[in-house]
Amino acid sequence: MLQCPRMSFDLARVDSIVAVATARGRAALAVVRVSGPAAFALRDQLFRRRRSGVAAPSALAVRGDVLDDDGSVIDDALCTSFIGPKTVTGEDLVEFSLHGGPVIADLVVARLLRLGARAAEPGEFTLRAVLSGRIDLAAAEAVEAVVGARTEAALKAAQRALRGGLSTAVAPARGVLIDVLAELEARLDFPDEPLGDADRAAMTSSLMASSSALMALVKSAAAGRRLHDGARVVLWGAPNAGKSTLLNALVGHERALVHDEPGTTRDSLEVSIDIGGVPVIVVDVAGIRDDDGVHSVEARGIARARAEVARADVVVSLWPLDGPPPPPLPDGVADTATIVRVRSKADLIAHGAVDVAGVVDVMLTAIDGTGVQELLAVIASHLIDADDDAPLVHTARQEQALRDSAAAIDDARAALIACLPDEVVCSELRRAARGLDRLLGTETSADVLEAVFSRFCIGK
Repeated sequence: MLQCPRMSFDLARVDSIVAVATARGRAALAVVRVSGPAAFALRDQLFRRRRSGVAAPSALAVRGDVLDDDGSVIDDALCTSFIGPKTVTGEDLVEFSLHGGPVIADLVVARLLRLGARAAEPGEFTLRAVLSGRIDLAAAEAVEAVVGARTEAALKAAQRALRGGLSTAVAPARGVLIDVLAELEARLDFPDEPLGDADRAAMTSSLMASSSALMALVKSAAAGRRLHDGARVVLWGAPNAGKSTLLNALVGHERALVHDEPGTTRDSLEVSIDIGGVPVIVVDVAGIRDDDGVHSVEARGIARARAEVARADVVVSLWPLDGPPPPPLPDGVADTATIVRVRSKADLIAHGAVDVAGVVDVMLTAIDGTGVQELLAVIASHLIDADDDAPLVHTARQEQALRDSAAAIDDARAALIACLPDEVVCSELRRAARGLDRLLGTETSADVLEAVFSRFCIGK
Protein backbone atom coordinates (compact mmCIF):
# COMPACT_ATOMS: atom_id res chain seq x y z
CA MET A 1 0.00 0.00 0.00
CA LEU A 2 1.43 3.37 -0.97
CA GLN A 3 2.04 5.44 2.14
CA CYS A 4 2.12 9.12 1.20
CA PRO A 5 0.86 11.32 4.04
CA ARG A 6 1.99 14.63 2.55
CA MET A 7 2.54 15.59 -1.05
CA SER A 8 1.54 18.21 -3.59
CA PHE A 9 -0.15 15.51 -5.66
CA ASP A 10 -3.80 14.56 -5.12
CA LEU A 11 -3.12 11.00 -3.95
CA ALA A 12 -6.80 10.27 -3.33
CA ARG A 13 -7.41 11.20 -6.99
CA VAL A 14 -10.41 13.33 -6.11
CA ASP A 15 -9.49 16.07 -8.58
CA SER A 16 -9.71 15.86 -12.33
CA ILE A 17 -6.43 17.05 -13.80
CA VAL A 18 -5.66 18.72 -17.11
CA ALA A 19 -2.49 19.46 -19.08
CA VAL A 20 -1.17 19.87 -22.59
CA ALA A 21 0.39 16.50 -23.49
CA THR A 22 2.37 17.68 -26.52
CA ALA A 23 5.38 19.95 -26.84
CA ARG A 24 4.76 23.67 -27.08
CA GLY A 25 5.29 25.47 -30.34
CA ARG A 26 4.00 25.37 -33.88
CA ALA A 27 2.96 21.85 -34.90
CA ALA A 28 0.30 19.89 -36.75
CA LEU A 29 -1.48 18.91 -33.54
CA ALA A 30 -1.70 19.83 -29.87
CA VAL A 31 -3.27 17.38 -27.43
CA VAL A 32 -4.97 18.41 -24.19
CA ARG A 33 -5.53 15.57 -21.75
CA VAL A 34 -8.07 15.39 -18.88
CA SER A 35 -8.16 12.55 -16.34
CA GLY A 36 -10.25 11.96 -13.24
CA PRO A 37 -13.75 11.37 -11.93
CA ALA A 38 -15.19 14.46 -13.64
CA ALA A 39 -13.44 13.99 -16.97
CA PHE A 40 -16.63 13.17 -18.89
CA ALA A 41 -18.64 15.92 -17.19
CA LEU A 42 -15.96 18.45 -18.11
CA ARG A 43 -15.97 17.15 -21.66
CA ASP A 44 -19.73 17.58 -21.92
CA GLN A 45 -19.47 21.23 -20.88
CA LEU A 46 -16.56 22.00 -23.18
CA PHE A 47 -17.22 19.99 -26.31
CA ARG A 48 -20.14 19.94 -28.76
CA ARG A 49 -20.42 17.13 -31.24
CA ARG A 50 -20.91 18.88 -34.55
CA ARG A 51 -23.27 16.41 -36.23
CA SER A 52 -25.88 16.00 -33.52
CA GLY A 53 -25.17 18.91 -31.22
CA VAL A 54 -24.60 16.68 -28.18
CA ALA A 55 -21.51 15.70 -26.27
CA ALA A 56 -19.29 12.90 -27.49
CA PRO A 57 -20.32 9.42 -26.29
CA SER A 58 -17.84 7.51 -24.15
CA ALA A 59 -15.16 5.29 -25.70
CA LEU A 60 -15.49 7.01 -29.07
CA ALA A 61 -13.50 9.50 -31.09
CA VAL A 62 -15.70 12.15 -32.65
CA ARG A 63 -15.21 15.50 -34.32
CA GLY A 64 -16.77 18.64 -33.00
CA ASP A 65 -16.22 22.10 -31.56
CA VAL A 66 -14.45 23.14 -28.36
CA LEU A 67 -16.47 25.99 -26.90
CA ASP A 68 -15.54 29.04 -24.85
CA ASP A 69 -17.59 30.38 -21.92
CA ASP A 70 -19.88 32.41 -24.23
CA GLY A 71 -20.47 29.51 -26.61
CA SER A 72 -18.06 30.74 -29.27
CA VAL A 73 -15.85 28.17 -30.94
CA ILE A 74 -12.24 27.95 -29.74
CA ASP A 75 -11.29 25.25 -32.24
CA ASP A 76 -12.46 22.44 -34.46
CA ALA A 77 -11.21 19.34 -32.62
CA LEU A 78 -11.25 15.58 -32.29
CA CYS A 79 -12.45 14.37 -28.89
CA THR A 80 -11.48 10.87 -27.77
CA SER A 81 -12.97 9.39 -24.60
CA PHE A 82 -11.61 6.41 -22.69
CA ILE A 83 -13.56 4.65 -19.95
CA GLY A 84 -11.69 3.76 -16.75
CA PRO A 85 -10.27 1.67 -15.25
CA LYS A 86 -8.80 0.24 -18.46
CA THR A 87 -7.00 3.46 -19.39
CA VAL A 88 -3.43 4.65 -19.07
CA THR A 89 -4.27 6.37 -15.75
CA GLY A 90 -6.85 3.83 -14.55
CA GLU A 91 -9.47 6.61 -14.63
CA ASP A 92 -11.91 8.13 -17.09
CA LEU A 93 -9.75 9.97 -19.59
CA VAL A 94 -10.48 12.45 -22.39
CA GLU A 95 -8.09 13.79 -25.00
CA PHE A 96 -8.75 16.76 -27.27
CA SER A 97 -6.71 16.78 -30.48
CA LEU A 98 -6.49 20.41 -31.55
CA HIS A 99 -4.76 22.38 -34.25
CA GLY A 100 -1.14 22.89 -33.24
CA GLY A 101 0.14 26.03 -31.61
CA PRO A 102 0.27 27.18 -28.01
CA VAL A 103 -2.57 29.72 -28.14
CA ILE A 104 -5.36 27.23 -28.88
CA ALA A 105 -4.13 24.68 -26.34
CA ASP A 106 -3.77 27.36 -23.65
CA LEU A 107 -7.31 28.61 -24.28
CA VAL A 108 -8.71 25.09 -23.93
CA VAL A 109 -6.77 24.44 -20.72
CA ALA A 110 -7.89 27.79 -19.29
CA ARG A 111 -11.54 26.94 -20.04
CA LEU A 112 -11.20 23.53 -18.35
CA LEU A 113 -9.63 25.15 -15.29
CA ARG A 114 -12.59 27.53 -15.07
CA LEU A 115 -14.92 24.54 -15.30
CA GLY A 116 -13.28 22.96 -12.24
CA ALA A 117 -10.30 20.93 -13.43
CA ARG A 118 -6.90 21.34 -11.76
CA ALA A 119 -3.60 21.85 -13.58
CA ALA A 120 -1.62 18.60 -13.46
CA GLU A 121 1.69 18.42 -11.63
CA PRO A 122 4.77 17.05 -13.45
CA GLY A 123 4.29 13.34 -14.02
CA GLU A 124 0.88 13.26 -12.36
CA PHE A 125 -0.78 11.27 -15.14
CA THR A 126 1.88 8.58 -14.77
CA LEU A 127 1.61 8.74 -10.98
CA ARG A 128 -2.11 7.99 -11.28
CA ALA A 129 -1.22 4.94 -13.35
CA VAL A 130 0.95 3.78 -10.42
CA LEU A 131 -1.69 4.58 -7.80
CA SER A 132 -4.34 2.70 -9.75
CA GLY A 133 -2.09 -0.34 -10.22
CA ARG A 134 -1.75 -0.01 -13.99
CA ILE A 135 2.06 0.04 -13.73
CA ASP A 136 4.61 -0.20 -10.92
CA LEU A 137 7.04 2.50 -9.87
CA ALA A 138 9.98 0.98 -11.75
CA ALA A 139 7.94 1.01 -14.95
CA ALA A 140 6.93 4.62 -14.24
CA GLU A 141 10.60 5.57 -14.08
CA ALA A 142 11.00 3.82 -17.42
CA VAL A 143 8.42 6.22 -18.88
CA GLU A 144 10.81 9.07 -18.14
CA ALA A 145 13.66 7.03 -19.63
CA VAL A 146 11.66 6.43 -22.83
CA VAL A 147 10.96 10.15 -23.21
CA GLY A 148 14.59 11.07 -22.49
CA ALA A 149 16.24 8.36 -24.62
CA ARG A 150 18.99 9.83 -26.81
CA THR A 151 19.87 6.72 -28.83
CA GLU A 152 17.98 3.76 -30.28
CA ALA A 153 19.69 1.37 -27.86
CA ALA A 154 18.66 3.53 -24.90
CA LEU A 155 15.09 3.64 -26.21
CA LYS A 156 14.88 -0.14 -26.59
CA ALA A 157 16.25 -0.69 -23.07
CA ALA A 158 13.77 1.80 -21.62
CA GLN A 159 10.90 0.16 -23.50
CA ARG A 160 11.84 -3.22 -22.03
CA ALA A 161 11.71 -1.66 -18.58
CA LEU A 162 8.37 -0.02 -19.38
CA ARG A 163 6.96 -3.42 -20.26
CA GLY A 164 7.90 -4.64 -16.78
CA GLY A 165 11.37 -6.00 -17.40
CA LEU A 166 12.69 -5.07 -13.97
CA SER A 167 9.58 -6.35 -12.20
CA THR A 168 9.91 -9.65 -14.07
CA ALA A 169 13.60 -9.88 -13.20
CA VAL A 170 13.05 -9.55 -9.44
CA ALA A 171 9.92 -11.74 -9.33
CA PRO A 172 11.80 -15.05 -8.77
CA ALA A 173 13.77 -13.59 -5.85
CA ARG A 174 10.63 -12.15 -4.32
CA GLY A 175 8.92 -15.52 -4.74
CA VAL A 176 11.71 -17.24 -2.82
CA LEU A 177 11.41 -14.69 -0.01
CA ILE A 178 7.68 -15.26 0.27
CA ASP A 179 8.02 -19.07 0.21
CA VAL A 180 10.76 -19.21 2.88
CA LEU A 181 9.02 -16.62 5.02
CA ALA A 182 5.71 -18.48 4.80
CA GLU A 183 7.29 -21.77 5.83
CA LEU A 184 9.14 -20.31 8.81
CA GLU A 185 6.22 -18.21 10.01
CA ALA A 186 3.91 -21.22 9.81
CA ARG A 187 6.14 -22.96 12.32
CA LEU A 188 6.18 -19.88 14.54
CA ASP A 189 2.39 -19.41 14.41
CA PHE A 190 1.49 -23.08 14.78
CA PRO A 191 4.18 -24.66 16.97
CA ASP A 192 1.98 -27.62 17.94
CA GLU A 193 1.16 -28.66 14.37
CA PRO A 194 3.08 -31.62 12.85
CA LEU A 195 4.76 -29.60 10.07
CA GLY A 196 7.97 -31.56 10.07
CA ASP A 197 11.47 -30.16 9.99
CA ALA A 198 12.23 -27.27 7.68
CA ASP A 199 14.79 -27.99 4.95
CA ARG A 200 17.21 -25.30 6.07
CA ALA A 201 19.86 -26.34 3.56
CA ALA A 202 17.45 -25.89 0.66
CA MET A 203 16.35 -22.53 2.07
CA THR A 204 19.96 -21.39 2.34
CA SER A 205 20.66 -22.42 -1.25
CA SER A 206 17.56 -20.65 -2.58
CA LEU A 207 18.39 -17.46 -0.70
CA MET A 208 21.96 -17.48 -2.01
CA ALA A 209 20.68 -17.75 -5.60
CA SER A 210 18.21 -14.91 -4.98
CA SER A 211 20.87 -12.63 -3.56
CA SER A 212 23.17 -13.36 -6.51
CA ALA A 213 20.37 -12.55 -8.96
CA LEU A 214 19.71 -9.18 -7.32
CA MET A 215 23.42 -8.31 -7.24
CA ALA A 216 23.67 -9.15 -10.95
CA LEU A 217 21.04 -6.47 -11.51
CA VAL A 218 23.05 -4.07 -9.34
CA LYS A 219 26.10 -4.68 -11.54
CA SER A 220 24.06 -3.72 -14.60
CA ALA A 221 23.18 -0.35 -13.08
CA ALA A 222 26.32 1.38 -14.37
CA ALA A 223 25.53 0.31 -17.93
CA GLY A 224 21.92 1.37 -17.46
CA ARG A 225 22.91 4.83 -16.26
CA ARG A 226 25.27 5.23 -19.21
CA LEU A 227 22.47 4.36 -21.64
CA HIS A 228 20.10 6.81 -19.97
CA ASP A 229 22.39 9.64 -18.86
CA GLY A 230 25.27 9.15 -21.28
CA ALA A 231 28.96 8.45 -20.74
CA ARG A 232 32.00 10.71 -20.67
CA VAL A 233 35.10 9.86 -22.70
CA VAL A 234 38.09 12.11 -22.00
CA LEU A 235 41.05 12.44 -24.39
CA TRP A 236 44.21 12.62 -22.27
CA GLY A 237 47.81 13.28 -23.18
CA ALA A 238 50.67 15.72 -23.41
CA PRO A 239 50.53 18.74 -25.72
CA ASN A 240 50.56 17.78 -29.42
CA ALA A 241 49.59 14.16 -28.64
CA GLY A 242 46.85 14.36 -31.28
CA LYS A 243 43.83 14.81 -29.03
CA SER A 244 42.17 17.58 -31.04
CA THR A 245 42.85 15.78 -34.33
CA LEU A 246 41.23 12.67 -32.86
CA LEU A 247 38.22 14.69 -31.68
CA ASN A 248 37.73 16.01 -35.22
CA ALA A 249 38.01 12.48 -36.61
CA LEU A 250 35.39 11.19 -34.18
CA VAL A 251 32.97 14.00 -35.04
CA GLY A 252 33.61 13.84 -38.76
CA HIS A 253 34.44 17.52 -39.22
CA GLU A 254 36.78 20.15 -37.81
CA ARG A 255 35.43 20.91 -34.35
CA ALA A 256 38.68 21.62 -32.53
CA LEU A 257 41.51 23.92 -33.62
CA VAL A 258 44.63 21.92 -34.48
CA HIS A 259 48.11 23.46 -34.50
CA ASP A 260 51.69 22.28 -33.99
CA GLU A 261 52.30 24.84 -31.28
CA PRO A 262 51.91 23.33 -27.78
CA GLY A 263 49.10 24.71 -25.66
CA THR A 264 46.64 25.34 -28.52
CA THR A 265 43.83 23.72 -26.51
CA ARG A 266 43.43 25.82 -23.39
CA ASP A 267 39.96 24.75 -22.30
CA SER A 268 37.84 21.62 -22.32
CA LEU A 269 35.86 21.10 -25.53
CA GLU A 270 32.85 18.75 -25.54
CA VAL A 271 31.05 17.05 -28.42
CA SER A 272 28.17 14.57 -28.37
CA ILE A 273 28.35 11.36 -30.42
CA ASP A 274 26.76 7.91 -30.42
CA ILE A 275 29.14 5.04 -29.70
CA GLY A 276 27.52 1.65 -30.11
CA GLY A 277 24.14 2.99 -29.05
CA VAL A 278 25.43 4.80 -25.96
CA PRO A 279 25.14 8.60 -25.94
CA VAL A 280 28.68 9.83 -25.28
CA ILE A 281 30.24 13.19 -24.47
CA VAL A 282 33.80 13.22 -25.82
CA VAL A 283 35.95 15.77 -23.99
CA ASP A 284 39.12 17.21 -25.49
CA VAL A 285 41.16 18.69 -22.65
CA ALA A 286 44.27 20.79 -22.51
CA GLY A 287 47.56 18.97 -22.99
CA ILE A 288 49.17 18.13 -19.67
CA ARG A 289 52.67 19.40 -18.95
CA ASP A 290 54.53 20.88 -16.01
CA ASP A 291 52.81 23.98 -14.72
CA ASP A 292 56.12 25.85 -14.43
CA GLY A 293 56.47 28.50 -17.11
CA VAL A 294 53.06 28.01 -18.75
CA HIS A 295 50.64 30.87 -19.28
CA SER A 296 48.10 31.34 -16.48
CA VAL A 297 45.25 30.59 -18.90
CA GLU A 298 46.88 27.32 -19.96
CA ALA A 299 47.51 26.45 -16.31
CA ARG A 300 43.79 26.84 -15.63
CA GLY A 301 43.08 24.61 -18.61
CA ILE A 302 45.41 21.94 -17.21
CA ALA A 303 43.66 22.13 -13.84
CA ARG A 304 40.30 21.73 -15.57
CA ALA A 305 41.67 18.77 -17.53
CA ARG A 306 42.59 17.01 -14.29
CA ALA A 307 39.09 17.66 -12.94
CA GLU A 308 37.49 16.33 -16.16
CA VAL A 309 39.44 13.11 -16.21
CA ALA A 310 38.42 12.43 -12.60
CA ARG A 311 34.77 12.06 -13.68
CA ALA A 312 35.34 10.11 -16.90
CA ASP A 313 33.88 6.70 -17.71
CA VAL A 314 36.62 6.05 -20.26
CA VAL A 315 40.00 7.78 -20.60
CA VAL A 316 41.68 7.60 -24.00
CA SER A 317 45.34 8.03 -23.14
CA LEU A 318 47.31 9.13 -26.20
CA TRP A 319 51.03 8.52 -26.68
CA PRO A 320 52.26 9.94 -29.99
CA LEU A 321 54.98 8.00 -31.76
CA ASP A 322 57.03 11.16 -32.02
CA GLY A 323 56.45 12.45 -28.51
CA PRO A 324 56.61 11.72 -24.79
CA PRO A 325 54.36 9.19 -23.05
CA PRO A 326 51.12 10.47 -21.56
CA PRO A 327 51.46 12.14 -18.15
CA PRO A 328 50.40 10.12 -15.11
CA LEU A 329 46.68 10.16 -14.40
CA PRO A 330 45.45 11.74 -11.15
CA ASP A 331 45.16 9.38 -8.19
CA GLY A 332 42.06 7.18 -8.24
CA VAL A 333 41.14 7.64 -11.92
CA ALA A 334 42.24 4.12 -12.85
CA ASP A 335 39.85 2.77 -10.20
CA THR A 336 36.78 4.61 -11.54
CA ALA A 337 37.38 4.73 -15.30
CA THR A 338 38.53 2.39 -18.06
CA ILE A 339 41.87 3.40 -19.56
CA VAL A 340 42.28 2.84 -23.33
CA ARG A 341 45.93 3.13 -24.40
CA VAL A 342 46.43 4.59 -27.86
CA ARG A 343 49.60 5.14 -29.87
CA SER A 344 48.77 8.11 -32.07
CA LYS A 345 50.45 9.33 -35.27
CA ALA A 346 50.96 5.70 -36.30
CA ASP A 347 51.72 6.79 -39.86
CA LEU A 348 55.24 7.55 -38.63
CA ILE A 349 55.91 3.81 -38.48
CA ALA A 350 56.06 3.77 -42.27
CA HIS A 351 58.98 6.17 -42.10
CA GLY A 352 60.86 3.93 -39.69
CA ALA A 353 61.28 6.80 -37.31
CA VAL A 354 59.97 5.32 -34.06
CA ASP A 355 59.86 2.31 -31.81
CA VAL A 356 56.44 1.12 -30.65
CA ALA A 357 56.99 0.33 -26.99
CA GLY A 358 54.62 -0.33 -24.11
CA VAL A 359 51.16 -1.90 -23.93
CA VAL A 360 48.87 -0.63 -26.68
CA ASP A 361 45.14 -1.11 -27.24
CA VAL A 362 44.89 0.78 -30.55
CA MET A 363 47.30 2.09 -33.18
CA LEU A 364 45.86 5.30 -34.60
CA THR A 365 46.38 7.85 -37.33
CA ALA A 366 43.54 10.24 -36.69
CA ILE A 367 44.44 12.59 -39.54
CA ASP A 368 43.39 9.98 -42.13
CA GLY A 369 41.03 7.95 -39.93
CA THR A 370 43.21 4.85 -39.64
CA GLY A 371 42.32 3.01 -36.43
CA VAL A 372 39.37 5.29 -35.53
CA GLN A 373 36.76 2.55 -36.00
CA GLU A 374 38.90 0.14 -33.99
CA LEU A 375 39.10 2.71 -31.20
CA LEU A 376 35.32 3.19 -31.24
CA ALA A 377 34.83 -0.57 -30.99
CA VAL A 378 37.19 -0.77 -27.98
CA ILE A 379 35.37 2.10 -26.24
CA ALA A 380 31.98 0.53 -27.00
CA SER A 381 33.08 -2.78 -25.48
CA HIS A 382 33.61 -1.00 -22.16
CA LEU A 383 30.34 0.96 -22.26
CA ILE A 384 27.80 -1.59 -23.44
CA ASP A 385 26.35 -4.41 -21.39
CA ALA A 386 26.83 -7.68 -23.27
CA ASP A 387 23.28 -8.76 -22.42
CA ASP A 388 21.03 -6.68 -24.67
CA ASP A 389 17.94 -8.18 -23.03
CA ALA A 390 18.91 -7.21 -19.49
CA PRO A 391 16.38 -4.98 -17.71
CA LEU A 392 17.27 -1.32 -17.37
CA VAL A 393 18.41 -0.35 -13.87
CA HIS A 394 19.25 3.30 -14.35
CA THR A 395 18.47 5.23 -11.17
CA ALA A 396 20.29 5.41 -7.85
CA ARG A 397 16.97 4.67 -6.14
CA GLN A 398 16.57 1.37 -7.96
CA GLU A 399 20.17 0.37 -7.35
CA GLN A 400 19.96 1.13 -3.62
CA ALA A 401 16.70 -0.83 -3.23
CA LEU A 402 18.31 -3.86 -4.89
CA ARG A 403 21.43 -3.56 -2.70
CA ASP A 404 19.33 -3.31 0.46
CA SER A 405 17.31 -6.38 -0.45
CA ALA A 406 20.37 -8.43 -1.35
CA ALA A 407 22.08 -7.46 1.92
CA ALA A 408 19.01 -8.44 3.95
CA ILE A 409 18.83 -11.80 2.15
CA ASP A 410 22.50 -12.41 2.95
CA ASP A 411 21.80 -11.61 6.61
CA ALA A 412 18.85 -14.03 6.62
CA ARG A 413 21.01 -16.74 5.06
CA ALA A 414 23.75 -16.15 7.65
CA ALA A 415 21.16 -16.44 10.42
CA LEU A 416 19.96 -19.76 8.98
CA ILE A 417 23.51 -21.11 8.79
CA ALA A 418 24.18 -20.01 12.38
CA CYS A 419 20.94 -21.71 13.50
CA LEU A 420 19.64 -18.49 15.01
CA PRO A 421 15.96 -18.37 16.03
CA ASP A 422 13.46 -18.34 13.16
CA GLU A 423 12.22 -14.96 14.37
CA VAL A 424 15.60 -13.45 13.41
CA VAL A 425 15.52 -15.03 9.95
CA CYS A 426 11.94 -13.85 9.36
CA SER A 427 12.84 -10.31 10.38
CA GLU A 428 15.63 -10.17 7.78
CA LEU A 429 13.41 -11.69 5.10
CA ARG A 430 10.73 -9.08 5.76
CA ARG A 431 13.41 -6.39 5.45
CA ALA A 432 14.45 -7.85 2.09
CA ALA A 433 10.84 -7.92 0.90
CA ARG A 434 10.38 -4.28 1.91
CA GLY A 435 13.38 -3.37 -0.25
CA LEU A 436 11.74 -4.97 -3.28
CA ASP A 437 8.44 -3.31 -2.39
CA ARG A 438 10.23 0.05 -2.44
CA LEU A 439 11.72 -0.82 -5.81
CA LEU A 440 8.30 -1.54 -7.32
CA GLY A 441 6.45 1.18 -5.41
CA THR A 442 4.12 -0.96 -3.31
CA GLU A 443 5.66 0.61 -0.20
CA THR A 444 6.96 4.08 -0.96
CA SER A 445 7.24 7.35 0.93
CA ALA A 446 5.92 10.67 -0.29
CA ASP A 447 9.44 12.04 -0.60
CA VAL A 448 10.43 9.21 -2.96
CA LEU A 449 7.37 9.70 -5.17
CA GLU A 450 7.92 13.43 -5.31
CA ALA A 451 11.58 12.93 -6.28
CA VAL A 452 10.68 10.42 -8.99
CA PHE A 453 7.87 12.36 -10.65
CA SER A 454 9.38 15.82 -10.32
CA ARG A 455 11.73 14.84 -13.16
CA PHE A 456 8.77 14.34 -15.52
CA CYS A 457 7.41 16.92 -17.92
CA ILE A 458 3.94 18.39 -17.41
CA GLY A 459 1.28 16.30 -19.13
CA LYS A 460 3.06 12.95 -18.87
